[in-house]
Amino acid sequence: MAGQRERWDSRTAFIMAAVGSAIGLGNVWRFPGQAFENGGGAFFVPYFIALLTAGIPLMIVEYGIGSRYQGSAPAAYRKLDRRFEWVGWWAVMVGLIISFYYCVILAWSWQYLWDSIKAMFDGTLPWLGAGAEAGAVGTADTAEYFTKEILQSENAEKEPFGVFNLWSVLGLAATWLCVYFSIAKGVHRVGKVVMITVPLPLVILALLTLRGLTLNNSIDGLSYYLAPDWSKLSDPQVWLAAYGQVFFSLSVGWGILIAYASFRPKDSDVVNNAYMTSFANCGFSFLAGLAVFSTLGYLAASMNMPIPDLEGIQGGDLAFITYPEAIERFEMAMWLKGLLAVGFFVMLLTLGVDSAFSIVEAVSAALKDKFNISRQAVVVGLCTIGFFMGLIYCFAAGSKWLGITDSYMGNYGLALVALVQCLLVAWIIPKEKLQDLQRNINERSELRTGIVWLICLKFITPIVLILTFYFATAKMLKEDIDGAAIAFGVIPAAMVIVISFALQNIRTKREEEIGHED
Repeated sequence: MAGQRERWDSRTAFIMAAVGSAIGLGNVWRFPGQAFENGGGAFFVPYFIALLTAGIPLMIVEYGIGSRYQGSAPAAYRKLDRRFEWVGWWAVMVGLIISFYYCVILAWSWQYLWDSIKAMFDGTLPWLGAGAEAGAVGTADTAEYFTKEILQSENAEKEPFGVFNLWSVLGLAATWLCVYFSIAKGVHRVGKVVMITVPLPLVILALLTLRGLTLNNSIDGLSYYLAPDWSKLSDPQVWLAAYGQVFFSLSVGWGILIAYASFRPKDSDVVNNAYMTSFANCGFSFLAGLAVFSTLGYLAASMNMPIPDLEGIQGGDLAFITYPEAIERFEMAMWLKGLLAVGFFVMLLTLGVDSAFSIVEAVSAALKDKFNISRQAVVVGLCTIGFFMGLIYCFAAGSKWLGITDSYMGNYGLALVALVQCLLVAWIIPKEKLQDLQRNINERSELRTGIVWLICLKFITPIVLILTFYFATAKMLKEDIDGAAIAFGVIPAAMVIVISFALQNIRTKREEEIGHED
């Protein structure tokens, strides 16, 4: 049965898919802000150290497990040690819940894209405040447009749900249709899709960077992005932020990379692929910072205010408020402004859809390996469930629920999965299993792992993850925890753990066919 497993058409297709999974919205709106807040150019020192001592070692583990055991995350962990199949289920289930609200963020991008296309023909960008003159718009207009028109959440704090946003529902449906058509025909289709969706945002980002660099006062923004504040390196929080950014952006802990690696032959390179994926992801993040901060330099000058006083330098505000504001202020014809806006939101959508369908593919592979269900049935079922689960975030209060769920799943859930995975491989499984995994990786890789990889895996990565989880938990406990936080955070997290153990205890005929090897 293992010989009938789906295969990538080429190593290039695999690398492009892995890069597409790693590069997502966070590269555009999280990395530049992290650098800005944590020492500018000096932030690159802890960032690259984090990449080399935690990100790449964990990616090597996931690639190695997927390639060695030729299975999705649950199947691979079951073959590694039958007691720990639940770790794989935990990873893919956390990712699935994240996809429910991640696709809603992409739904907002669809509405902005439609508005930008219209602007190319009707001569105005809709986030220009009513009655305001072109070129004189303030951030209040773009923020108000995002709150009132996109989220429709002006009074969401006063109501448990608020109005139901039909435009968000349509965007959500469009996103899940893109996910379906990307993976429904298997990794052959995925390989063809990523040949377009991975280079396209890079081209768009390069064009946006060139435009940003030609703006007046762009150098001021770049100096805030790149000028190093070496004193920040003595702050432990800066180092934790660097490690957090690496874990956040490389797709480790999701089960995605294990599934993708399992679609490569057993004798495929592991270490070199991990380095290529990681550095491609980092390069895109760095380029995104150039595009963002060159534009922010122009925006701050046009608003006659210092760059540090600008709000919305990272997160959704950067994508949906600050950057649209900057485009509106560009001194160019309206159709060109609309074209730039179209490019920006097409970039967000292609980045986001790549990440979304990689999450669903990880879950799909897990269910197929466990129950031998047809790909079509699994993908249709997952996309349908994803659409209906996302509807809760299409209410006016949805952005609030989204933030709560993301805090538990995106921050704690993934960090815990990565920690458990690291402890399992480095400390819990028999020493012979770890040696066998490392030997298998080295025999098939152009670059070899050694004692440094083991030190990172056994000590550096677990310690950093424990510290990150500790400080994040301490911060959360200082905040007010209400019923909503429990309903949208704790309950789904508890359900994921329960379901993961339940799925481990189900034994299927499929497992008997593919299990017990090596």
